[in-house]
Amino acid sequence: MRTCTSLSSQNPTTKFKLWLMQYLNSAKTIDHLKQIHALFLKLLSPQPPHHYHYFMSRFIDRLLHLPGESSNLCYARQLFDTMPNCPNGFLWTSLIRAFLSHPAHVLHCISTYARMHQNGVLPSVLTFSSVLSACGRVPALFEGTQVHARVVQSGFLGNKIVQTALLDMYAKSGYIGDARDVFDRMNDRDVVAWTAMICGYAKLGRMVDARWLFDNMGERNCFTWTTMVAGYANCEDMKAAKELYDVMSDKNEITWFSMIAGYGKLGNVEEARRVFDGIPGMQSASACAAMLACYAQNGYAKEAIYMYEKMREEGIKITEVAIVGAMSACAQLRDIRMSNTLSDHLEEGCCGKFFSYWLSVIILSILPI
Repeated sequence: MRTCTSLSSQNPTTKFKLWLMQYLNSAKTIDHLKQIHALFLKLLSPQPPHHYHYFMSRFIDRLLHLPGESSNLCYARQLFDTMPNCPNGFLWTSLIRAFLSHPAHVLHCISTYARMHQNGVLPSVLTFSSVLSACGRVPALFEGTQVHARVVQSGFLGNKIVQTALLDMYAKSGYIGDARDVFDRMNDRDVVAWTAMICGYAKLGRMVDARWLFDNMGERNCFTWTTMVAGYANCEDMKAAKELYDVMSDKNEITWFSMIAGYGKLGNVEEARRVFDGIPGMQSASACAAMLACYAQNGYAKEAIYMYEKMREEGIKITEVAIVGAMSACAQLRDIRMSNTLSDHLEEGCCGKFFSYWLSVIILSILPI
């Protein structure tokens, strides 16, 4: 950090800018940044507009990169709205990417891009890939096709990152033909592009097409294997799912959940339990929930309740899948005591008002008339 002596050698404007930037870069918490914001408002008011835009842009960028809650993002957005004609494309893109990282703000990602376009600020590769990803998550196909047209106009259609985002957007929106068109036009397909295409086919249950791609691609990653196993399990083709699962080196929560849930749909509790018992170390919350649901939906109500109680004892997170399975088991057993226990757990804030309502319905249904 420069000393006051070194700063004094600069002209007043340069000295002022350096001092503010040093103060901003030293901030470590949201409270520090709020104090700096108050200082900015006091010191920057007599400054030319471009000085205000410069410092507020740096301030917002610092705020977006500060670890914290979603409230920090809302704060950044409020500050950004005080700069309606901001020409800084990097800041627009940073805000769009920040919205994308918070599921509750994905729509803001798309609307911010629209404002960026209206203001005539040129998007970058990261801008396009981020907003296309947001369109795929919503999904928002109409907006996605508009972005596609802008990609063509901007000359970024040949960029691999943008192409992958495009095919992923179309695949998640269910337009697998458009996704495949983008995929087939790619000159340099990496594992991300291949996997995105496989995901699109698996989502629609087109496992023959997904398997052809899987067999003909070069490099595969854990997500590629997981997509195939989960796709077969969702289609209840447990033979094909097991073949891949048994040779898969890096199994994870999604594969365990998918295998257990797939066997549960077919009523094969024994195989589901075999998968569950083969999970190394402490069982994950999702795998426990899948096993609990498997028991409940196949008439093993006592085992489901035991699984729920064991999860509570070992401090394993009770997911919505687990609570629904436990509620179903209570209804099967007509166990008022356990139903009341579940009600107490829900009041502790376990899974929210929706489940409290349905649990009250179950309790009423098992009470003697």
